[in-house]
Amino acid sequence: MALCTYDEQSRTWYGPRVTPVYNPAASVGQIFNDILLRSPNRIIQIDVDTGAQLSCAEFRKRMIRAVQNLASVGLAKGDIVALANGNSENVGPLFCALLTLGATVNPLAPGFNKQDMAHMLRLTQPKMIFCEDSNYEIVKAASAEAIQGNSPPLFVVESERKDVRHAEELLKETGREESFFPPQIENSREAISLILCSSGSTGLPKGVCWSHAHIINMLGSYPIADSTVSFSFSPLYWGSALFTMIGSFGTAATRLITRKSFCVETFFKAVEQYRASFIFMPPSYANQVVRHERVTEVDFSSVKMLSLGGSFVSEELRDRFDRLLPKGRTFNTIGISEIAWVTCDIGQRKRGSVGTPMINVSAKIVDEVTGQDLGIGERGEVLLRFLAPFNGYYGNPEATKATIEERGYTRSGDIGYFDKDGYLYLIDRQKDIFKYRGFHVSPSELESIVERLDGVREVCVVAVPEDAENTSEMPAAVIVRQDGSTLDAAQIVRFVEEQVSDFKRLRGGVHFFEELPKTQSGKILRRKVQEMVLAKICNNSTP
Repeated sequence: MALCTYDEQSRTWYGPRVTPVYNPAASVGQIFNDILLRSPNRIIQIDVDTGAQLSCAEFRKRMIRAVQNLASVGLAKGDIVALANGNSENVGPLFCALLTLGATVNPLAPGFNKQDMAHMLRLTQPKMIFCEDSNYEIVKAASAEAIQGNSPPLFVVESERKDVRHAEELLKETGREESFFPPQIENSREAISLILCSSGSTGLPKGVCWSHAHIINMLGSYPIADSTVSFSFSPLYWGSALFTMIGSFGTAATRLITRKSFCVETFFKAVEQYRASFIFMPPSYANQVVRHERVTEVDFSSVKMLSLGGSFVSEELRDRFDRLLPKGRTFNTIGISEIAWVTCDIGQRKRGSVGTPMINVSAKIVDEVTGQDLGIGERGEVLLRFLAPFNGYYGNPEATKATIEERGYTRSGDIGYFDKDGYLYLIDRQKDIFKYRGFHVSPSELESIVERLDGVREVCVVAVPEDAENTSEMPAAVIVRQDGSTLDAAQIVRFVEEQVSDFKRLRGGVHFFEELPKTQSGKILRRKVQEMVLAKICNNSTP
């Protein structure tokens, strides 16, 4: 099977075209239940922190109990549920139970601050919320601020508090487990299963809607055929965690989980003790691994595929990690919230390329101005499509219309080109959004905060590299002060920190200039500003 085919007449690139093995007219819960029944003794999840294992039979039992208990407390099909949790033993069964019941799940970053949490809660108005001890007070305050009417039930997972409702209540025995049958979801192509967070050019997260059919088609298009032991530090807020969760159903995979944020020693434990073979990791984490003092002593023989993505992946970083993998290699991958995993260099590594389109993904390159389809080697905006267009942005028809073009392709916001072998190369970003250690950072959001300070005449936020490998980017504020202003960098940093989540802090510094470069129409040239800052940083670091 060809990894990529190019139709010259339509100027379209196609990944392998495969008929999904599961019926997209079914519901996600029906598919999950059927897969779990077929292999009751298979280990589907291992908790790296505790060593606890869940077989498919045990996972299914907890999922069923959660479905039945959630229904008993009033949750119904179509209700939206916010899930602001990291990984833990019962988050997986609860997540699958919500989808099986027909609820719409909105995974949120457990580390969101109150403002970010309140924005998404205001947008979705959930009927129920899950969180954990570490963010309980933030979630509670955000809910009170954002949700209209009565506050929704708030369940806390693995809580040690005595003044909260414990999520484990939803896993109690019902006596009706043996009579369970997953509810039917009408019109699975329109029924929304997930609302994912995606940052847009306005800086505020948008809600990306996935239907039940979208997830079922992903299950039937999973690119990894062999049994794997998959691992990622990501909570379900991230696409990589969703992909490994879905993969544990789509193949005979065992999913490793940890409650911990990234830690090199925990990664080594997953590889050596639990023999992780399929790993998702952002470049900033990989860079810490290859530089660790113990890395040459670690047995990486279990690792077959180390998937790097989420931000720029340097060839030097891949070279260093590839030398550590005797039976595998690194893979460069691209995913977008609107589709999922869209490209990967599965066939072969080509330096500078992000690979070929994934199974059932098609792509086009169009002229940024005219919209005309372009061919091999021609640079333009990258458009992408899965088997069907995604279901739009929740409550935002204008953004949906601007993102999905008339043929059903999603505008990625990236500029790139395909070579003669169907390998995609990204050369620029149309959008200004960048990522700090995997988290989306919106310059316009930070600019809107800094602009409120007295003494600021103009501000432009740009990305500066966190390290020499450019594995992550930090926000830096470039400011022109008003005449006579004594505003200093410390005041600006402190003002921003009081209002944003940790990943949005101005780690790239505050830089003052007399003026900012602009177009004739007065628009600030962000790229030129970035060049100025990088030159300043370089000059300051020169002895």
